[in-house]
Amino acid sequence: MHDLQSQIDSFLAYAATERGLSPNTVSAYRTDLGQFMMVSLQRGARSAEELAESHVLAYIAQMTERGLADNSIARRTGAVHSFAKYLVIDGVRKDDFMAGVDGRKRAKKLPRPLSEPKMVKLLLQPNPANERALRDRAMFELLYATGLRVSELTHLKINEVDLEGGTLKCYGKGRKERMVPVGKVALGYVSQYLAQRRTIAAGAGSPPRTPAQKRVGLKRNAGPTLEEARSDLLFPNRKGGVMDRSEVRLLLKSYSEGAGIQENVSPHVLRHSFATHLLSHGADLRVVQELLGHAQVTTTEIYTQVSNDRLKDVYRKSHPRAR
Repeated sequence: MHDLQSQIDSFLAYAATERGLSPNTVSAYRTDLGQFMMVSLQRGARSAEELAESHVLAYIAQMTERGLADNSIARRTGAVHSFAKYLVIDGVRKDDFMAGVDGRKRAKKLPRPLSEPKMVKLLLQPNPANERALRDRAMFELLYATGLRVSELTHLKINEVDLEGGTLKCYGKGRKERMVPVGKVALGYVSQYLAQRRTIAAGAGSPPRTPAQKRVGLKRNAGPTLEEARSDLLFPNRKGGVMDRSEVRLLLKSYSEGAGIQENVSPHVLRHSFATHLLSHGADLRVVQELLGHAQVTTTEIYTQVSNDRLKDVYRKSHPRAR
């Protein structure tokens, strides 16, 4: 008999090492399978061999009763599908207990990018004269300039950014490496931010306040901490470690509210906007696929519908006989 928790742990190790799934995906699998295990244990399953279709259906029923969206149910059921296949691969079972369970098809949601004027308005919100806002400006400019996922941004190291060459190296899903070009505007703010950090790391403390900083009443300790300044990460937290993704989201929310933007702005919205604006200006779909780090071009094709909708809207508003 194979203990259920031990088999889940083995699967998570397999997913991380042999399948090369990202830490975020493995973490999500751990949560989803933990909840599935609790439902199965309540219904008498003590081992991997005792898992049955009825346990999966009970898990789905529980999620439905809790009011989870179809997308959430599909993702969590997908984790169980992967686990069931692993048990067969590992020789624990001869059959796939999920074989008769159809996963709910995820609704294909269109991304909701910001318009170009609203994006400019958002990017202008952090005032570089403020020591802390300089980091935020550099961070937002880089997100929009590259289309990075927020986890790619928070794990990005200084030595992975080539300021002179205008590129950066990042690791996407499955630790797949890709090179992404960076525009001059984003590079300029990143350079300013790193210069600020070098001054602090050298032991000189925060740079002297400029007249503009004095006018806004900026405190000397508002900028990067010493641990932050000396970190090898490009955008670390105040202790020099990896910044939590939620912090980036909260920062964007605060600045977007300050800009009077009604949409719910998140790091992923900046990624959507990056892709949509590129395609709107004539970029090739395959190029956008490479820039985003999508394994399949079908994942990127969703943005073509957004661009086509924009073209139709412009046509309807502009052509005298279109209405």
